[in-house]
Amino acid sequence: MNILENSYIITGPTASGKTNLAIKLAQHLDSEIICMDSMTLYRDMDIGTAKPTQHEQTLIKHHLVDILLPTETSNVQFWLKGATEIAQALIDKGKSPIFVGGTPLYLKALMMGLFEIPEIPKHIRAELEAKFPQTDFADAHRMLSEIDSDSAKRIHPNDRRRIIRALEVWQGLGKTISSLQKQWEMSTNSQFNPDKIRCIWLQMPRQKLHERIHIRTKQLLKKGWIDEVLLLRQKYPNLSKEASQAIGYSQISKFLDGSLSFENMEEAINLATRQLAKKQETWFRHLSGCIPLASENNFQYWNFDIDMHSDILV
Repeated sequence: MNILENSYIITGPTASGKTNLAIKLAQHLDSEIICMDSMTLYRDMDIGTAKPTQHEQTLIKHHLVDILLPTETSNVQFWLKGATEIAQALIDKGKSPIFVGGTPLYLKALMMGLFEIPEIPKHIRAELEAKFPQTDFADAHRMLSEIDSDSAKRIHPNDRRRIIRALEVWQGLGKTISSLQKQWEMSTNSQFNPDKIRCIWLQMPRQKLHERIHIRTKQLLKKGWIDEVLLLRQKYPNLSKEASQAIGYSQISKFLDGSLSFENMEEAINLATRQLAKKQETWFRHLSGCIPLASENNFQYWNFDIDMHSDILV
């Protein structure tokens, strides 16, 4: 917990203004920012991911930005390893790391650690993959419902990867994945001290957030988001599964292919972004130690005298 006790965390739903606040705090503390975003890891995906601009990155050092090609895979373990190593290096230099971003799984892993499962023989997954092919795995979800109803309720019937993982754990360990998760959560919660974590999430009225989302979508499109997607498709015909999940890129691709009008594309992006924001807020509400604050009040919570209405120092 040493890293968390010496760090600051600013999170919140997409379009809530995290980057601007983080830069002000970093300037005040003479520190650096560790990005906590699964999409800003990727190069050549700058506009649509609302990545910190080159100017902002010149003002304050941002870590874990542009470190992967869009064809490369990533996961929470990969991010956490890099983030904790960078944070410890900053602490060793007498700086307070500032974690900024809205990827809930990254935040939970940073605060509570990772839920790890013992190694399972590889042949078990191979057998399950063969038994439940990509085109027909409804039986897999039914089997999971009989074995582990808690997991079956949480996992969508079309989420083949997670269904097979849950069945793999049952066959390999003789225990359900939900029971292992409960044991891990009980153990983690007994050691977790939210009072020693400095984490805020930016909260604002739903209508205001939606307005900000819609305005930002228009701004990103004006900045050249469509051209960015066009170049991305030419340079990287096959994106990794993780990179392809970035909001807006699939909708713009459909526009480029002629299956969506510009207006329908824009609304589809707004809808997907609003849905993401709602999921993020749900996560943040249930994370102990993560304090919801209106953006204009957050630095007072940490007893910093920072003018919220001033410009970023250049």
